[in-house]
Amino acid sequence: MANVGKIAVIGLGSMILVVGASYGLAKIGIIPVKNLAKHNKMAASSLHAIGLYNAPKSKPAAAVAVDPLAEQKKDLNDQKAALDAERTALQNQAATHVKLAASAAPATAPLDPKELARMASVYEQMPADTASKIFAKLPDDQVIALLRKMDEKKVGEILAIATPERAARLTMNLSRAPAPTPDHATNTL
Repeated sequence: MANVGKIAVIGLGSMILVVGASYGLAKIGIIPVKNLAKHNKMAASSLHAIGLYNAPKSKPAAAVAVDPLAEQKKDLNDQKAALDAERTALQNQAATHVKLAASAAPATAPLDPKELARMASVYEQMPADTASKIFAKLPDDQVIALLRKMDEKKVGEILAIATPERAARLTMNLSRAPAPTPDHATNTL
């Protein structure tokens, strides 16, 4: 039995020597364990357990392209949205002011013919640009009444300075017959 023990020790020693040498050669890359592990999953897990093989990390199926300017683009879009909202609010506010101003405008009182003639004379003496600036602040009906009492040359100078839209509107109204006033109304009795 002593011989059986010696044979077992020699066999076991030889096996340890072969396994150790194989391990060392695999560790330094002389034995290609990667090829073996690629073809045999069981061998791959065994080699991984003893530290000879590390499975390659799987790459993501589709790498998402990262835009380096994505954050700046998002910030700019946010700022644009805020500015658009502010613009809309200001436009709504301006429209509200126009509506309020139109509804709060007092009805113009009938003009006194004597005062109208006097004021027309005053405006005729002014430079056309000064008179035009004042007329820009008056309602159209009052400006038309004044222009009807003024010299035609002066009226032309004032209309030439006015905005084209207002000059056209005033010209159209000047070409119409004046509305009858209580002083010029005729009695049909």
